Amino acid sequence: MRFLVLSSALLLAGCATDLSGLEVLEGTGSDVEGKIFGGSPPNAPEHQAVVSLHTLSRGGRYVSVSPFCSGTLIAEDIVLTAGHCLEGTAASKVAIYVGDDPSVDLVGNIYAVSEVMVHPSYDSRTIRNDIALMRLATQVTSVTPVPNLPASEGLTSADLGATINFAGFGTTESGTSGVKLQVDGTIDAAGCGVSGCPSAGDTATQFSYAQPHTGPCFGDSGGPAFITRTSGVYVAGLTSYGDSACAVYGVSTRTDAFDSFIDAFMGTSSVDTGLPPVTGDCGNGVCDEGESCDGRDSTTACADDCAGVTGGKPSKRYCEVGSSCEGAGCP
Repeated sequence: MRFLVLSSALLLAGCATDLSGLEVLEGTGSDVEGKIFGGSPPNAPEHQAVVSLHTLSRGGRYVSVSPFCSGTLIAEDIVLTAGHCLEGTAASKVAIYVGDDPSVDLVGNIYAVSEVMVHPSYDSRTIRNDIALMRLATQVTSVTPVPNLPASEGLTSADLGATINFAGFGTTESGTSGVKLQVDGTIDAAGCGVSGCPSAGDTATQFSYAQPHTGPCFGDSGGPAFITRTSGVYVAGLTSYGDSACAVYGVSTRTDAFDSFIDAFMGTSSVDTGLPPVTGDCGNGVCDEGESCDGRDSTTACADDCAGVTGGKPSKRYCEVGSSCEGAGCP
C-alpha cells in the first residue's frame, strides 16, 4: 500500500498579483488523478465557502483552469488549506477561485493572493503539521466564510463516529475534473488509526476515516471536513493524505490543534500579552521590530523584508525575527 499525499504539491508572502487581463490556460494545470468518491453537488450554505487553488504563470497573466488543491474561506480574506499544497509556492504564483465550476466562470471569480504561510513545522516526510493559510489581496463578499473549529470546541473521544462532510474539487469517477463535490463521512480514529494506515500518525493533530466507497482523494487536498456543533458549522479538518487508490483510508489535519497558529495569522491571537500588538512596515526592505519571515510569536509576516527557510530539513530552517535570526539554519 503506497503512502500518498492527496495533491500535486506546488511558502511565502509576496506582493499582491494584478489579475486584470487574465487569460485562461486550458489543460495546463497540475495533474489531478482522484476525486471525492461518490460525491454529490453542493447542497448546504457552508459549501459555498469551499474554494479551489489555481496556478498563475507568465507574470500573473495566465491562470490554469485545472485546480491543484482545495481550501476554505474562514474569513473574507483568509483561506485555509493543506501545507503540502503550498510548500515552495510564492503568493504571486497562486490564485483562488470562488464558485462551483471554474470551467464556467473562472476569470470572473478569481482572487489574487497577497500572502502565503505554511506551518513552520510542516514535515513533508511524515506529513505532520500539514496546514497553511493564504491572505487574499481583496475580500470575498459574495459568500459567508466558515470558521475553523476553535480549541474551545475541539475534538474529543466523544466525536469518534461523528458525521463529517468533505468537499473539494478533485476529479470524478467519470473522468471529469475541477467541479466542486461533497460527501459525508465519519471520524473513525485519532491519528491514523484505521485499517490500512502505514503508521499511527499524530493523535493530537490528525484524525482518520475508512473510505471503502466514498471520501476525498487527489485534488481534494486542503479541502474541509465540516462538523456541526450546537453553535454552528466549523471546519474540523483539512484533507491531508491517504492510500494511492483512495479506497481504504484517509487522514485529515485537525484545525482545533492549530487554533493559535490560525489566530495569529488572522491577527486575533487569543494570547493576551497585556501590550498592544506591534506591527512593522511591510515592504520597506527591512525586517523591523514586530516583523518576521512567517508571522511567528504574534509578529507580522513580511517575507519580502525578512529572510527565512521554513520547510525542508530542520537543520536548514531559519527565520528572521526583527533584528535576530531563529532556527538551526541561521546563516
